[in-house]
Amino acid sequence: MRWLLNLLLVAVTLVVFLAAILFLLGNAQPTGVELLLTDWQPVAPLGQWLLGFLLAGLLLGLIAGAILATGWRRRYPRT
Repeated sequence: MRWLLNLLLVAVTLVVFLAAILFLLGNAQPTGVELLLTDWQPVAPLGQWLLGFLLAGLLLGLIAGAILATGWRRRYPRT
């Protein structure tokens, strides 16, 4: 039963990866981001910006969740 769960996890990961690749290829229009404090305007395809910000948000959410879970475990240890 465990192998079936692992197989499903690999299949879902591959589908998400392929969807991200298709998203990047479909949104290839160059887009610039205007930064408030500098004159530097980085330019990249729109798909890269969106996936980059999505990845940054996911990582920040995982880090925040790990910090909160660690504090929760210290406050309420298992008995």
